[in-house]
Amino acid sequence: MAENQPVKNTSSDEIDLGQLLKLIGNGFKKVGNVFLYAFLYLKKNMLILIGLVVVGVLAGFLLSTIVEKKLKTETIVRPNFESKDYVYDVIDEIQANIYSKDTVFFNQMGVDVADLEGFKIEITPITDPEEAKEDAEQDLMYLELLQGFKEESFAVDIMRSVLTQKSIVAHRITFTYFDADTGSEVAQKILDYINNNNYFKEVITAFRENAQLRIDQNTMLIGQIDNLVNNYSKTLNNKQLEKAPGTVILENESALNISSLLTLKNRFVKEIEEKRMELSEQKNLLSVLNMGKTQKVRKPLFNNTYVIIPLVLVGLFFILSFIKFLNKKAAELQ
Repeated sequence: MAENQPVKNTSSDEIDLGQLLKLIGNGFKKVGNVFLYAFLYLKKNMLILIGLVVVGVLAGFLLSTIVEKKLKTETIVRPNFESKDYVYDVIDEIQANIYSKDTVFFNQMGVDVADLEGFKIEITPITDPEEAKEDAEQDLMYLELLQGFKEESFAVDIMRSVLTQKSIVAHRITFTYFDADTGSEVAQKILDYINNNNYFKEVITAFRENAQLRIDQNTMLIGQIDNLVNNYSKTLNNKQLEKAPGTVILENESALNISSLLTLKNRFVKEIEEKRMELSEQKNLLSVLNMGKTQKVRKPLFNNTYVIIPLVLVGLFFILSFIKFLNKKAAELQ
């Protein structure tokens, strides 16, 4: 008796390649139909869309001529004496009083509230986060290399200079206003108000007195060192003493090391230079690096009325067309 062999049915397990290609072709066809429908829709409404764009541009032009253009002054400053937090707080306070039109507050500055129409003040640090991160990594490597020379005076001076420069960051204060004359005048009065802080005025006075005292003392010590060196030269020429290089025996038999004195003098001279630079740079709480001139505020592309109004009109047209399409499809279902 012959055995019946079972027939294997693979039609349910295997995907027909022809059907798969047909599905893919139908998908591309539907996508192509969508583009064709969109093209026909734009072609049908081309005149309407062009008219909306023209109307929007004309409306933007008329609006820009009616609305007063804003001006601005960008001032680059550097907060001194660890006053960054105070500067941020006082600028927030001034801006809040501008919104509330506090006449008493601005009368102290000699500013009329009527001149603050459209006035705005804001502050931002002048730093790039990526560049600041790279600079910090490079400075850290640089300071680590200097650790091997920490006993040398030049290494200490370099490390102090690097840390001082990194601790003080320049900021940009932007004053925005409508009137060029009153705007720049109000901006200067606001800067004067920020600098007129009683606490920091005492700090500045003490700092300048200490710096000047250090300059005077170092100048006096340099004079004394010069006298000692001159006396050494005269003694050497007159008596022709044969002593160890750089050493002279005075009347009280005390030793004098000329090389150490000259090194000390150079240190005093460098410190005087640093103190004079500090007195020049840190006269006020805010050092104004650049006051800036009055300039027009340039709006970004999508904040410009020539672009916004046409986009709004075209967008409204598309929304109304879509709603009309939905109403049509809903009526077909009823």
